Amino acid sequence: MIKKIAVRASVLTAVFIMAVIVFSYLTNRGNTDMSADMDGATLPRISFVTEGYEINSIPGYKNDMEIPSMRDTLTPVENREIELHLEKYDTQVQKMTWQVFTLDGEKCLQQETLKEIGDVETLKLKGDGILDEERVLKVTLHLENEDVYYYTRIRNQEGCNYKTCLDFANTFHERAMKKEQTDELEPYLETTSDGAVSTYQTVTIHSDLNHVVWGELRPQVAGDVLWEVKECNETYTSILLTYRVRCAGVSDNPEALYTVKEFFRVRVVGDKQYLMDYNRTMTQNFDGTTKALGSKGILLGIAPVDLEYQINSEGTIVSFVQNNELWNYDKDADEMSLVFSFADAENVDIRNFYDRHEIHIVSVDQVGNTTFTVSGYMNRGTHEGETGVAVYYFDSEKNSVAEKAFVPSSKGYYVMKEELGKYVYYSNKSEMLYVMMDGTLYSVDMEEDTREVLVRGLENGQYTASQDGHLLAYQGIGGKVNESEKITVLNLQTGDSFEIDAENGEYLKPVGFIKDDFAYGTLKSEDGGQTLAGQSVYPMYKLQIINQKQEIVKTYEVADVYLLDGYINDNMLQLNRVAKNGNIYMAITPDYITNNEEQAESNIKLESYTEDTRQKVMRLTYEDGIKDSNAKLLKPKQVLFDKSMTIRFDESTMDGKYYVYALGELQGVYERASYAVIKANEVNGVAVSSRQAYVWERGNWPSVYEVENMTEFQMEEGETAMAACLQQMLQKEGKTADVVKELNDGKSPETILSTYIGGEGLDLTGCTTEEILYTISRETPVIAMFENGHTVLVIGYNKTNIAYLDPADGKRYSVTFAEMESKVGASGNTFIGYVK
Repeated sequence: MIKKIAVRASVLTAVFIMAVIVFSYLTNRGNTDMSADMDGATLPRISFVTEGYEINSIPGYKNDMEIPSMRDTLTPVENREIELHLEKYDTQVQKMTWQVFTLDGEKCLQQETLKEIGDVETLKLKGDGILDEERVLKVTLHLENEDVYYYTRIRNQEGCNYKTCLDFANTFHERAMKKEQTDELEPYLETTSDGAVSTYQTVTIHSDLNHVVWGELRPQVAGDVLWEVKECNETYTSILLTYRVRCAGVSDNPEALYTVKEFFRVRVVGDKQYLMDYNRTMTQNFDGTTKALGSKGILLGIAPVDLEYQINSEGTIVSFVQNNELWNYDKDADEMSLVFSFADAENVDIRNFYDRHEIHIVSVDQVGNTTFTVSGYMNRGTHEGETGVAVYYFDSEKNSVAEKAFVPSSKGYYVMKEELGKYVYYSNKSEMLYVMMDGTLYSVDMEEDTREVLVRGLENGQYTASQDGHLLAYQGIGGKVNESEKITVLNLQTGDSFEIDAENGEYLKPVGFIKDDFAYGTLKSEDGGQTLAGQSVYPMYKLQIINQKQEIVKTYEVADVYLLDGYINDNMLQLNRVAKNGNIYMAITPDYITNNEEQAESNIKLESYTEDTRQKVMRLTYEDGIKDSNAKLLKPKQVLFDKSMTIRFDESTMDGKYYVYALGELQGVYERASYAVIKANEVNGVAVSSRQAYVWERGNWPSVYEVENMTEFQMEEGETAMAACLQQMLQKEGKTADVVKELNDGKSPETILSTYIGGEGLDLTGCTTEEILYTISRETPVIAMFENGHTVLVIGYNKTNIAYLDPADGKRYSVTFAEMESKVGASGNTFIGYVK
């Protein structure tokens, strides 16, 4: 009997050992002692408490960041005191230094150092005028061996109805989650006929009540709700809630997690609250378990319709990004790999879920090896606390991830991803890294550890890249943006290139890429002229689109119509057009070109289908199906001590650009103030200059306003109406200049304003009369142009009329908004303003 038991025990022991060996092989296949899991987060965390709410949990940065780029959160200040909460974790904080800066970061208004630091500290602001405007609070924690930096904007909350807005968002959130008193939520919605779409992935203020209150999902919050304040002023407060939920109503998988972002823009008038904007996104956390696969493909659940993925040439392997995690599925090998994630399913550390980064798939080869980049803030690991672009290579056979290169940045995530993030590309085939930085294109040979400059000295408008970064087009070396006879189109993936040459007497200008097709314009030097605002322009008379086979697939040319520039968004090219009158160009309605490229046939495609409870869900469908829905789950290790390079460059400045923020995120970067204003109006957001001065805010202006101390004036002999209006603007700001001479020397009005006012002149051409009301309400008059260059100075408005001073006859006029639109329409809506 004892012998039998011993034999059984030996057999069971052998089976157990074999199982461990097999499991170890499957989960660590190819891993060696040179690989390991990513290190956990180590840096302290800071948050703030105001009006009973903990808000703005901000991460620490190991590098001193450019202050104008750190525009993520805003912390309201009550009675000149800020309650700061510090979560030290396992770090030893030696002391804390805190500073208050102007928004542009150029002036420090207060600095204090604390040597004894508790978990809660009260920061007391001093000095007259320190909170007259928005400021930036910079907190530096001095640790044993390094300094860590934290940033948030601050402003005086007096008059902002801030707590009322927080309470409103909290009540709305709770009632929607619990389906309590939902009839009280409906009046705040603006449901439209297309708002009743069958999806919970994106719910807006235009959705129906059923979707706003989660339908039959029955969500329960898992963990904490993180509160971020994005904007706060006397008119409205913008709030973003981030949290995770489980949905009890999804009977077949109630334990699945979903990441939710819920945005509110709330206005208070008297004792009433108004919901000005609402946007809630919901994305299922993919976990790779048996419920992640079905007979038809990979079940993504509630996910974006534009989820990023790439497949191998045989259509058997796919890499995809969901909820800022990179996954790889190999159908033939029956393996699902979580390639990269800062989140950790076993560790609920809040620092791991900070989502200011973006994963982008560069390429997937035949056997599933995947090259990808991670752009933005690095939550943990080797580069914890840094921002930049990291290039990684997933080796499917070794089941490992190796870092190839890291390009650090001193700018915040949103600004960095729009600048550096778009111009870093790695080719695993050639081991070449390409970086476009401040007009210089570098190629870095990773094998030989050498760096070469391919082209330098390019200005804004002289180069452009495809959305995925593997195609780059730039003008010929040495020429100016409007005087280039050649454009080079370079495929960074293959190293191949071709050139486009202009006809005699003509020049070429890059516009952008629609998918892999390149759009460029043709112009003539004799077509050079000015806008009514006095800006020198060289518009394009023709636009062509060429494919990678060097075939012209589209030509756009309209008689007597010219193209000022073009912007590409979601594969649609917007052409900003002008018409010529003598030497003057006036804006006319834009036109659009849509990419009609057919999708290449593939065995794998992203598609949606409908379920009863979750409604619209997404799936990566295999045309020939999946036989085994129980794939082996692998978690690749990171290769240690591999040949990784940190490559530093001098970064470009933010000058001359305009940034649009909405729904808690950066929506776009523009080179013209008017384009930024129009975009901000479209997305219910704000537009700021490169120095963080507010250029425009949706709805944040009084219904009646008039600029102070503006009296009638008349142009003098030898002075144009434009010069007279500019003189009045300078006089208002206590500045003087020989405006007539400056205009005669060819300087544009906005350049003159930027030079002498000390702020920034704005060309607002193309904006509507209503859109310039914000500028006037900032105590800054606006130049407007009527027919034939007739120039006036707009100084005020009420609910029905707008007032202006006419230097031609020295009189004041008041006209209706419709009359004003008719007058400025003759000049293509030409407006000139400025920010201080």
